[in-house]
Amino acid sequence: MSDPKQITVAGTGAQAFEEPHYPTAHWGRLWGFSTKTVREWFRDEHGPGILRQPNIGRRLKRDYTTIMISPTAAARIYAKRTCGQERVH
Repeated sequence: MSDPKQITVAGTGAQAFEEPHYPTAHWGRLWGFSTKTVREWFRDEHGPGILRQPNIGRRLKRDYTTIMISPTAAARIYAKRTCGQERVH
């Protein structure tokens, strides 16, 4: 059998799974946005550093998905969302 692709964190040589992952509330506080806004930013993002844990089939409670984001993934999406946009005064 072949080994699965190893995804490393840029510049560190560490594998992506070794990097800490934080909830959307952490990134919202850090960036000054609401948790809802950060969740929307990451809704359609997939790739290294973004973990999703669906919680479904909970009888009388509604389903939800927990999103945990690594610093590398957060930096990638933050740059994507903030670079090249004009500032509105």
